Amino acid sequence: MRYLKLVSIGLALLLGAVAVSAQDASAKPALTLERTACFGSCPIYSVTIYDDGTVVYQGERYVDVTGEQTSQIDPATVQMAVEAFADAGYFEWDESYTDMYVTDLPSVISSVTRDGETHRIERYGGDGSAPLLLPFLENWIDIMANTAQWTGAQPGITSVGMDPPVITLERTPCFGFCPTYNVAAFADGTLVYTGIANVERIGVYELHTDPLAVESVIQRAQATGYFGWQDAYDQMVITDQPTVITSLQSADQFKQITRYGGDANAPVGLLWVEDSIDQLVTDAAQ
Repeated sequence: MRYLKLVSIGLALLLGAVAVSAQDASAKPALTLERTACFGSCPIYSVTIYDDGTVVYQGERYVDVTGEQTSQIDPATVQMAVEAFADAGYFEWDESYTDMYVTDLPSVISSVTRDGETHRIERYGGDGSAPLLLPFLENWIDIMANTAQWTGAQPGITSVGMDPPVITLERTPCFGFCPTYNVAAFADGTLVYTGIANVERIGVYELHTDPLAVESVIQRAQATGYFGWQDAYDQMVITDQPTVITSLQSADQFKQITRYGGDANAPVGLLWVEDSIDQLVTDAAQ
């Protein structure tokens, strides 16, 4: 697969933090993430992942669980993630991207420690100069730590950075081995693919395709009726199926649709839209 950046993180990331155990006194922080306040009700919390796999969460405001919570992930996964962040260029990026082109947004502060060296990056949500993959890497820390179990908020991909994607696709887990991944497509033809589980490649990739191919998906979806369809087709007529979440941004419209695989009421054209987004990635990877 042709790519510019790769974050190679194991399948255990999907499982997140699953068991509580005693923390080794000699354990050291390997990855940290802090999400700060905004002018509103943005979740405010921090999480530290130690090299022994211990996860320590601290919830402050606008989260489901406040206070400290702990859990455990595989230490091998932690080490793999640290190396992956380094491979992505994290240690070469600036320590701050904090210009306030847009005000009243939250900041995200992350850090990674590798071979005794700690690199810390503060990214303000209104600074568009941050590396494209940085917010996706921040989301990976949330995924590793499974912070959603405490915050009640899943990491989102529809509004990353100052230049949000015009197309997104998320395929969620099912009761089985369904491919779990997400795709963000930008107007300039840049694609960010995040493989989570049951896919050939686990990690975060930056790919490139023809911008006209991205625009063609939007135009054809618009002509098919995407922007007029329901926001959700989520009746569980058949259980244990995955959910697919898509979003499209045209010049003057934004639409997000959630389709549960067990709901037969979804328009046939919606499945075409989902497959067309997948095809963008396939074509770019060749």
